[in-house]
Amino acid sequence: KDTENNSVNLYDLKSKVIMIQFTGIGCGACHASIPFLKQLDTAYKPKDFEIVSIETWNNNLDAIKRYKNIHEFNFKVLNATNNITKDYQVKGVPVFFILDENRVVRKIIKGYNKDVTDKEVRDILNQMI
Repeated sequence: KDTENNSVNLYDLKSKVIMIQFTGIGCGACHASIPFLKQLDTAYKPKDFEIVSIETWNNNLDAIKRYKNIHEFNFKVLNATNNITKDYQVKGVPVFFILDENRVVRKIIKGYNKDVTDKEVRDILNQMI
């Protein structure tokens, strides 16, 4: 569900490349990745790219909405279900899944290290877009 309590389906997203970030509101590394996510959204969105952030620690939609608004995200922030975290085998956050136009997972990046993760994500996006 999104912050307005609407269901969101992966196949409803029309962008060529999608990056799903599983996150936790109280996660330090997740917070550290926020400037990078915002930069990616600005730089790659015009190139048919979309970010979806999925909250895994807190299921309170009001808290997730506040988190989205405080950080001024222009991308979707969703609330994970148990099935979603099981399907993606999310055991820790942050974890990034990069999917192609067929919604095939092309890259999984676990954790966040500013220099390493930023480069790794940009390299794969530049190959895909």
